[in-house]
Amino acid sequence: MKIVLDTNVFVSALFWNGNERQVLNKCRTKELELIISPEILNEIDRVLELKFSVTDDKRGDYLRNIILVAKLVFPASRIGAIKSDISDNRILECAVDANAEFIVSGDGHLLSLAVYEGITILNASAFLKVLKSS
Repeated sequence: MKIVLDTNVFVSALFWNGNERQVLNKCRTKELELIISPEILNEIDRVLELKFSVTDDKRGDYLRNIILVAKLVFPASRIGAIKSDISDNRILECAVDANAEFIVSGDGHLLSLAVYEGITILNASAFLKVLKSS
C-alpha cells in the first residue's frame, strides 16, 4: 500500500510516541510503501530547523533515515487545489504522481478534502483503524 505522509506527521513521529510514530514504523518495516518528494524533504528540514531548532547534523540524520525507508519521486504535475496554503499542494502532487492510495496528515486543509483524485486523506488515528480493518 503506497502512502504519502505530510510534514506534520513526520515531525510528530520524530518527537512523540503516538499514532504518527506507529504509521512511520510500519513504513520502516516495509508494511507500507512510503513515498516522498524533494519538496516534502525540504519542508521537513525547514520545519525542524525553524520551529524546533534541530541542529544541522541531527536534521541530516533524520532526513537520511527517512530517505532510507522511502521511495523518492519527482512530481511533474502542479496542483493548485488548496489556495490558502499552497505548500499543501506539494503533498497532493507527490501522492498523485506516485499513484498513492492514502495521504496521512494532521493538516485541516488536506483533511477537509477527504479524497483527492481517488486518494483517501486521513489523520494517523483513522488511517491505523483502516489498516486494522483490512
